[in-house]
Amino acid sequence: MIYAYGDDGADEQRQRVVSVAIIAGREGWWQEAEAEWQVRCGHIPFHATDCESNRGDYANTPHEQNKALFRDLTGILAASKLGGIGIALDLQAQEKIFPNRLQLVYYRAFLECLERAANVAEHEDDVIKITFDVSTENEYNAGSLYSVTRSGDARLAKRLDSEIGFTTWRNSSRVQMADLLAFESWKALDHTVGPIKRTRKSWEVLRATQRFETLAYGEEWFSSLKAHIDSGELEKKAGFNESDYLQWLNDKKRKHNMSNLISFLGSR
Repeated sequence: MIYAYGDDGADEQRQRVVSVAIIAGREGWWQEAEAEWQVRCGHIPFHATDCESNRGDYANTPHEQNKALFRDLTGILAASKLGGIGIALDLQAQEKIFPNRLQLVYYRAFLECLERAANVAEHEDDVIKITFDVSTENEYNAGSLYSVTRSGDARLAKRLDSEIGFTTWRNSSRVQMADLLAFESWKALDHTVGPIKRTRKSWEVLRATQRFETLAYGEEWFSSLKAHIDSGELEKKAGFNESDYLQWLNDKKRKHNMSNLISFLGSR
């Protein structure tokens, strides 16, 4: 069995970038990294955003100490045998190309992480067990999407464990590692589309291992998706269109929201 842990991240107002990251490895690899991680963190569960900005549990700690903690934890992750990916999406690009639509970007990143996890399991000829830290509002939808996606794809059904697990970052050093990667992922894109343009040293350390990567989806990707939809090709591939979904909502006497969209997809 391979074990993967995931978390998400975003800018403070969730207006520019959202990201989802997942890290995978064998149990022994996790235990080795976890032991070092917990010693370095001490009694404070790590949270990248708070550590970076001297807030929350780090509000009364000198900035230089917080920087050193972030640097050391990045080093522990880089020196481990673990590997992972962070998927970041440009929220402003989505709004420009698909105005006033459901915020689908989180779930697009989530699905990409599932695909990558399955790739790891396939490469190792094994099954992967995934555990995520998601908000309460996203947990039901993420669990439903996991089930729908897995049941609709024979490869995923073979490589992904039958159930996805959920936990909180405070209770899991492994999720905290994924939180660090999610933070670096959204920062990498935010420093492209946001007001500050730079490359973070912490991300350079992770990238240099060649076991960690980030993917960014911006305006070009959303424009390509829209063209794919407008051409009718996506409808042919999916086997349904928006009218089918609206009719389903009417028949079920439901309203358009993320939960119902996932239910509709599961009914196809």
